[in-house]
Amino acid sequence: MKSFILIVALIATAAVSGCTADQSRLVSVLRRSMGSRAVAFRTMDQVYPYRVIARGGPVTQLPRAPHKLDVTYEFQGQSHTLDDLLARTATQGFLVIKGGSIVDERYFAGADDKSKFTSWSAAKSFTSTLVGLALADGKIDNLNSPVTAYLPELKGSGYDGVPIKDILEMSSGVQFIEDPDNSGSDISTMWWTTMDTESETIADYAKSRRRVEQPGTKWVYRSVDTAVLGMLVNRVMGQPLATMLSERIWQPLGMEQDATWLTDRPDGLEAAYCCINATLRDYGRFGLMMLHHGKSGDRQLVPAEWIDEATNPQGPQVSYGQLWPTIFPDDTTGYGYQWWIPNGGKAHPYSAVGLCYQFIYVNPAYDLVIVKASASQEYFSVPSQNEQFAAFEAIGRFLQTTP
Repeated sequence: MKSFILIVALIATAAVSGCTADQSRLVSVLRRSMGSRAVAFRTMDQVYPYRVIARGGPVTQLPRAPHKLDVTYEFQGQSHTLDDLLARTATQGFLVIKGGSIVDERYFAGADDKSKFTSWSAAKSFTSTLVGLALADGKIDNLNSPVTAYLPELKGSGYDGVPIKDILEMSSGVQFIEDPDNSGSDISTMWWTTMDTESETIADYAKSRRRVEQPGTKWVYRSVDTAVLGMLVNRVMGQPLATMLSERIWQPLGMEQDATWLTDRPDGLEAAYCCINATLRDYGRFGLMMLHHGKSGDRQLVPAEWIDEATNPQGPQVSYGQLWPTIFPDDTTGYGYQWWIPNGGKAHPYSAVGLCYQFIYVNPAYDLVIVKASASQEYFSVPSQNEQFAAFEAIGRFLQTTP
């Protein structure tokens, strides 16, 4: 995965875009928080427009079974401790749920259980889930349908005729560079024009993409693909993504707090590729719903068949070890429908992942959900992601074997 936004590079982006750094909302939130990335990541909806993801009904309680996690793990031939990893990656919140009970819950850098942590790209997995619901409702005929059957305004763009399935798999074939070290990359431009200056909408930006390869043949991490999925759900369901997420997931799961989803302008379209802001435990409740194959209590909120399909590679270009065959030939990660899949196996783990190391990690083999909200100075690297997957796997083994 390539991360999609450069906080420190926004000043350079502003110069390229002909705007001043003072016009950047993200620079503004960093300045208001005295330069603290951790605080900025908890206050995004104080600067950008958003739509509320409303909670409702009784709160679903999460029982507690505290367990000290004296966890060590091996990665690339070296031994590490969990506590060291949490410190190195500037963790703000860390939650471990085993067997439906909270065994560990920690907050750092001034955060607490009321803090709303931004999801960054972990929101992509929520958007994927909404696509699954739209499919189950019959609003989408099938995933092989071209997206332009529902979004005719994309005809003539790189998305013309592209199957929805290819977009879910980040295999659309459209031109998009997601480079965290290049302030002029497509992701920086998309963020700047749609979220900071509001000079164009997310839909306008998607229309500007051209095709560079045959759809369905190559996996390339493209946040614009998820933006198009958000457009799709909004169109076929006839309601904002935040409203649908509230009615179909947030309220039935008995979330503790309202959440928010940033939009590209007041009353605009949600940034489907990022930017949900929610508490640690509410992210955990979503993870538990996934762990339980779409169920909450006796209610089937998301079809189990969708979850099975979404969390397994469905094409050769997203199968295990094929994401970075030349850059990271030893990486064995696969990709589903906007879910990362660390390794294979019948009860394999899978995870939502966001910039600077946000995780909602689900491991059915250990009956385990882990949520990690971070403000790392490193935007993303494949080795760092895999190290954290190794640590999460070690937590599962530890809790399985330590009374």
